[in-house]
Amino acid sequence: MNKLIIRAILLWLSLTGVHASAGVVIGGTRFIYSAGTPSLSIPLHNTSASAWLISSHILSASRWAGAENETASASSWVITPPLFTLASGQENTLRVIHNGSPLPENRESLLTLSIAAIPSGKVNGNSVQMAYRSAMKLIYRPLGLSGDPQHAYQQLQWTLNPDGLTVRNPTPYYVTLFMLHTNEQSIDSAGVVAPFSHRQTRWCAQASTCHLRWQSINDYGRVMPITEISVARRR
Repeated sequence: MNKLIIRAILLWLSLTGVHASAGVVIGGTRFIYSAGTPSLSIPLHNTSASAWLISSHILSASRWAGAENETASASSWVITPPLFTLASGQENTLRVIHNGSPLPENRESLLTLSIAAIPSGKVNGNSVQMAYRSAMKLIYRPLGLSGDPQHAYQQLQWTLNPDGLTVRNPTPYYVTLFMLHTNEQSIDSAGVVAPFSHRQTRWCAQASTCHLRWQSINDYGRVMPITEISVARRR
C-alpha cells in the first residue's frame, strides 16, 4: 500500500512539473540546458511559514542507473547562489552555468542537480525539523540534434537473451524509464538509457518471453503514454 502511495505522489509531481521539498517548491522536475545559452534559471518558492537554508550542488550522473559511464564532469558547472536563506513566502532563482571543458556535440550529457532544504528556524516544543534533499536530472543538450526528444522513447530497441533484457537507444537523447514492469513485476528506479548506447539488465533473465509495460517522461515533466511490447528470447 505504501509503495502505491509513493508512486501516486511521484506521478502527481511529474504531471505538475514541479518538485516539492519540505515547504520549498522547485519549478521543475528535470532541467534542460541548451547549448549556447549563458545560464539556466531554476525558480524556488517557499510556501511554508518557516525559513529554509537552501544548499545546491551539481553532481555526476552516477546515481541514475544506466548512466554509470557518463563522462560529463560536474566540476565544469557552477550553480549560484550555492547557499542562501529563503524566508517564508519568498521566491528566489538559482542560475546554472557551464564554464568548463567542451561536452559532446552529437548527443546529450547528463548530470544531477541536488537541492537541499535545511531548517533555519527555531524548534518549537516537541516538534522535529528535518532537512530534505531533492535530486533531479540536469541535461545538457547541444544544438542541431536530429529527431524529436519528446518521442525518443519510441525508438528504444529491446532484445531478450538468457542473461536478461538488453535495451538499445539509437537516438542522441537520454530516455528515462518510468513505471517499468517486466512480466508484471515492478522495477523500481529503472533509470535511463544513454544516447547511442545499449544497456544490459537482469530483467526477465531465463525467461523465454518478456512482456514490457513502461512509460517515459518528457522535457516538461509530463508522463508519456504507456508503451507495451512482448519480447521473445533470441534463438
